[in-house]
Amino acid sequence: MAPRPTTGTSAAPFFDVVVIGSGPAGVAVAERLYDEHPSATIAVIEQGTMLLRRHFYANGASIAERDRFLARHQVCPWRGDLGEGGALLPALGGRGIVGGSQLHRFYRADLTLWQDGSWPLAADELDPYFIHAESRLLGGSRSGGAAQEHVCGILAGLDARHPPCGPTVDTGRGPSVGLPHHSSVQRLLTLLDRDRLLSSRRLALFTETRALGLVAEPAQPRQMTRVRCLAAGRSGAPVGAPFDVRGGIFVLAASAVESARLALVSGSRTPDGAHSNVGRYLMEHIYCRGHLDISGRREIAQGPVNVFVPPQSERLEARFQIELSSVAHPVDGRSVMRVTGSAAMDPQPHNRVTLSPDHVDGQGVPRASTVLRLSPGDERRRAALLRGVQDIAVLLGGRWLSPPSFMPKGASYHEVGALRIARSPEEGAAAPDGALFAWDNVYVGDGSAFPSVGVANPILTLTAMGYRLADRLAARLAAFERV
Repeated sequence: MAPRPTTGTSAAPFFDVVVIGSGPAGVAVAERLYDEHPSATIAVIEQGTMLLRRHFYANGASIAERDRFLARHQVCPWRGDLGEGGALLPALGGRGIVGGSQLHRFYRADLTLWQDGSWPLAADELDPYFIHAESRLLGGSRSGGAAQEHVCGILAGLDARHPPCGPTVDTGRGPSVGLPHHSSVQRLLTLLDRDRLLSSRRLALFTETRALGLVAEPAQPRQMTRVRCLAAGRSGAPVGAPFDVRGGIFVLAASAVESARLALVSGSRTPDGAHSNVGRYLMEHIYCRGHLDISGRREIAQGPVNVFVPPQSERLEARFQIELSSVAHPVDGRSVMRVTGSAAMDPQPHNRVTLSPDHVDGQGVPRASTVLRLSPGDERRRAALLRGVQDIAVLLGGRWLSPPSFMPKGASYHEVGALRIARSPEEGAAAPDGALFAWDNVYVGDGSAFPSVGVANPILTLTAMGYRLADRLAARLAAFERV
């Protein structure tokens, strides 16, 4: 590794690991490295500012307030299919600070069900990381009470379940305020506090800082040495001249679309000179939502409900999940049921992230363009999801206030793929350990590594994968030190 500059020099700062993105994935890498490799120095680069110190729901906010918060602060810099409903939250902690109220493990079946989306890791490899992620993220509260038990009873034939929660159960909180978890910004700020208390200066945080691209020395094109950055104010306007942050290892964790765009902007190419699978196999969840009037069912309407219905089989057509949450009617405040379905997409190489030739930022850096089209299998799964949502409405005896409809592409904010891990460059963009095939010291650390999208909220899996990656980076750093 390159030597660190001494205090007072004009050289760019050096860090053992530079993480680009402060969402759940990037913070998982940083916190595990901080805990498990005490000599490592870590930088986290985030283009947004700090909007919240804790998860949105932990501040007593409602689901409706969350939607208004997102409408105010989110941005969509992408063209193409995800330009319809996709968005980033430029903030410390990323979209994880408003993450959904149910955090699920990735269903084990979804790791192997897709022939062209099989994960190159053992089925139980993530289990210890999931356990650690659940201990860090899940709060101790879940909704409960007679209404929730009644709904679980009605939907018992569909295996309806309470959402995952921490070791302590407090039934006093209802789903109208969500299930707050320990968000990435909260965990990152805790690390910074520890760093200050110990005066160790191992962790540096660059906020309101855009990563323009990774840079290598001409003599060693496979070894990235720095990331070119630009400070930007809260308005997004640049402040000052570009500057460099040097590193030994770089981790792309800026979202599936942005991480793939950074790889493309930085000139990622395989030994034969082609981009190969960089940017390919973009996926997200097919999202469906409706609101059900359950006022005629007093035993349901009398209390909060927050349950989910898992996939009904391992057939590809059935790979969807349905969540039910009580929310307040916007006009009269009565309890209504929000029914949300999320279905997996098939991995397809033509669904991808590319660089837009005519859509650039103020510095002339290309923005991302996205292609995301449904396969025939996706269409069948979409129809099955709609039937499943309608069946639940019949079982609950409600009537639709707003019938279930499919949300625009990107609206799930669960995009994955585009730098997927695989056993060879012919199948993906990165090796099973997350190292991009194009470079020797660049890793994928977010959902862009996923070979399939599954059906579950991805935050727990993002975190587990981040911990797994951090352990591999720690081993590599230890090997460097021995040399």
